[in-house]
Amino acid sequence: MNTDLVIIGDDLSVAWARTVVAVAAEAKHRACHVITRIQDTTVEDPKIREMADGILADRRLPPVDTVVNTLFPVGLAARTTDPVDLAARYLKLLPTLKHLDRGNSRGTYFERLVNYETSDGHLNQIAELVRRLKVEMGTDGPKTARYEVALDQLTASLPVHHAEHDTNPMGFPCLSLLSFQLDNGHLHVVAHYRSHYLFQRAYGNYLAVCRLLGYVCRLAGLVPGRATIVAGYAQVDKHRASSVEVLREYLNTDQLTLAP
Repeated sequence: MNTDLVIIGDDLSVAWARTVVAVAAEAKHRACHVITRIQDTTVEDPKIREMADGILADRRLPPVDTVVNTLFPVGLAARTTDPVDLAARYLKLLPTLKHLDRGNSRGTYFERLVNYETSDGHLNQIAELVRRLKVEMGTDGPKTARYEVALDQLTASLPVHHAEHDTNPMGFPCLSLLSFQLDNGHLHVVAHYRSHYLFQRAYGNYLAVCRLLGYVCRLAGLVPGRATIVAGYAQVDKHRASSVEVLREYLNTDQLTLAP
């Protein structure tokens, strides 16, 4: 198994497609230490997004938007005023989410973002992140790297799924850490995944990380920077050569278009 693949894309769609193509070329369509860098986190290529949703539909997997909401409920965030309001509304909905989907029975990742269990009670990590950023931006020398968000609970480690054996499309995406870096008015993010299923999960995961970054930047008065996705292990799950070839052929044309 190859290691240390580094892929760079001008936008999240191209970054995802290049990652799929690169990992698919490896033995058994898998690799360790896959690093994907998204240069512009605010746009997608609509054609690649259409391809991603088509691949998921063909495999009877949830669409990109459903995967996004496992980490960041974009629609709910757009209808709330701040992270405190967002957390309150989300936690009211949580019992229903757990009832409708057994995959949420142990809690959701967004719950851990806004209601993280600590020895001193529960912490809204998004609200705390925004607060720290505002405090630092109000100083003469704002610190670059003191902004991390944990997804592991102190009381129970998340399950580590394996793409060959876990066939539940609503399982956890194995995200363990989000680390933000303040850079001259811009905010970058690094997301660390233990394991990444590049068809089943990755596009939605990339998009969720980018949308969360944009949300934090809007509240903190910053400009969204780059997103770097680190996967300890990545696999082109449910691999089909035809799907990979469609992406490869599109990447080799100059039809790429961007949309917010």
